[in-house]
Amino acid sequence: MEYYNNILCVESGWLISEGIVTESNYKALKKRGWLKSERRACKGTPGLIAFDSIPERFKKVIIAKVGDPHKTTKHSQFKAMISPDAEALEFYSSYRLEDGRSLPEKAIQEYCTNANILNALIRFDSDKVAKRRALGGSARGVWDKMAQVVESLKDEYPHTLPANSRRLKDRLKKYKDEGYMALVHKNYCNDNSRKVSADMERLILSLYTLPNKPYSKSVHDLYLQFLGGAIDVVDMQSGEVFDRDAFVDKNGVPVFVSDSTIWNYLNNPKNRAIVDMARNDSHAYNNMHRPHHHRTAPVYSLSKISMDDRDIPHKLSDGTRVKAYYAYDVASGCVVGASYSRLKDKSLFIDCMRDMFRNIYNWGFGMPMEVEVEHHLVNQYKDDFMKAGVLFPFVRWCNPGNSQEKRAEHFNRAKKYGYEKKYQEGIGRFYSKLEANRPPQEKIFDAENNNYKTKHKSFDEVVADDLFTIEKYNNDLHPKQKLYPGKTRMQVMQENLNPDLANIDKPVLAKAIGEKVKTSVRRNQYVQVQYEFYQLPSVETLNLLEPNNYNVVAYYIPNQDQTIGEVYIYQDGEFIAQCNKIQRYNEATAEQTHKDLEAYQQQSKYVSEFDAMTKGGKKSLAKVEIIENNEEYAEEKIETVAITPDLNDFDDIEEEFENDYSEEFYTRDAIGDL
Repeated sequence: MEYYNNILCVESGWLISEGIVTESNYKALKKRGWLKSERRACKGTPGLIAFDSIPERFKKVIIAKVGDPHKTTKHSQFKAMISPDAEALEFYSSYRLEDGRSLPEKAIQEYCTNANILNALIRFDSDKVAKRRALGGSARGVWDKMAQVVESLKDEYPHTLPANSRRLKDRLKKYKDEGYMALVHKNYCNDNSRKVSADMERLILSLYTLPNKPYSKSVHDLYLQFLGGAIDVVDMQSGEVFDRDAFVDKNGVPVFVSDSTIWNYLNNPKNRAIVDMARNDSHAYNNMHRPHHHRTAPVYSLSKISMDDRDIPHKLSDGTRVKAYYAYDVASGCVVGASYSRLKDKSLFIDCMRDMFRNIYNWGFGMPMEVEVEHHLVNQYKDDFMKAGVLFPFVRWCNPGNSQEKRAEHFNRAKKYGYEKKYQEGIGRFYSKLEANRPPQEKIFDAENNNYKTKHKSFDEVVADDLFTIEKYNNDLHPKQKLYPGKTRMQVMQENLNPDLANIDKPVLAKAIGEKVKTSVRRNQYVQVQYEFYQLPSVETLNLLEPNNYNVVAYYIPNQDQTIGEVYIYQDGEFIAQCNKIQRYNEATAEQTHKDLEAYQQQSKYVSEFDAMTKGGKKSLAKVEIIENNEEYAEEKIETVAITPDLNDFDDIEEEFENDYSEEFYTRDAIGDL
């Protein structure tokens, strides 16, 4: 339907094709003059019948089918001009805010719909024929009519354009001038909307790092006491007293925050890592937050030896435990050397080295290429035989307190819970999470109230049991049976001796057609997808995560061989980052290639960035102390009185100085000082 010569018309062919009238009935009605023809049909041009000339019984059928034409014709003419804008979708999908975030999916849909309708308004305004058809030839009040049409389409096309004609016209003008950017809300990344300022965040984090490790609710209470003047907060490093006036709004009213706000800021991933570094010991912090390296084991045995000490669980009769030192071949996992002592001293390490070389000589093997040791006990030999190039071509010194770095630590656990537990009793830890690894304890209720019944063994019994376990461990099947089918650890070591003693918006595309996996950001570094690890592009990506929420959804498009090159992580529908696969490097220096060095450098770079962030954040924290305010101080008013000196008094002063000076006296006094 359309307006023709300012008359609402219906196509004659449509009346017949829709079954509203039959062809014979149409001809009869037209012949009798009950259907008024406004335009004759010809090739390529349909005939038009005036709607108001149609008998009432047929009008009701038309209205039932398509609605009242007087109301819907404008809509249909305008709707025909609305079409998807691919460029708008591309613009808003790839748009990034100042903090690196992408626009929320809901906002992208809203902006694209607004752009589609504004584009239609531009086409409508420039198409005089369409405007005449839709508005019936009258241009009077065109924007009032179009504002009504746009508002009526809100259910079908959810948009946020104004219903007021003047504001709609202004919005269209701004859109013409600025393009797609005109529709982006200006409050995104606006620091003025941030309730917690940088100073307030620093104070909250500093209070949370007090030595008594307060709860977040306690921090909230302390903050309110600080605002109320009940306490002062002092930076013990600089001596600065936190200024209470810095925590007010523009009207001078103190800025109050809720428990949940403080909890959110404390549990922001970046802040959580910083405060835990200040609140906890280095070992706990390292295991909770600090990113770690991802390595592959050597291919050849004796490419690398890893050494570590431990206390054997069984107690001796005097209540002490036997100290053991082990040397493991990293490729096979074999124990190639072991020593035992009542004391953890340098002799324990030296005896283990001797036992290792004795075994290697007896087995007919060559010199290991690399040894991995800790600083404790061994550091005194760093300039002696533990210097690289003296005995071992390469020496790896593990960082203190980083137990996960040493391969021997992992082998110790496998040996303890896989074999010692199998052949011995009382193996485990009383605080273990797994019930099977908690040995039973029977308390002795005596005056000391700290004794338990335990089975004691002699030194020789403990050593004999451990040597038996080592024999079972070395001659059991290697854990990587797919790689070494049917081979024991010892066989793997013997048979594998070292012969040398790389402009579509991919995140949106992946989310639309890719695979989806729910995962989480682990150790502030990576996500795991299909048993592989994918690293965050930057430490700053942690700021994009929600407080205390490491859960994300990873989308990816598999390659032709079903491998995954990169994944795109989202949280609550918002794009966070692209994560590339972590390229593992060979931990044996002797086997490292250029690619291994590149992988090492990439991982080291990320760890260095994380360390710089946390150390810098910790450095900015205040070492605070709470001071109770028990006295109120009143300002004293001091009256200032202006005094005008009498200039005549200066003559008396000058005369007094002249009489007081004696050249003879000062000469005599100077000679006396010689």
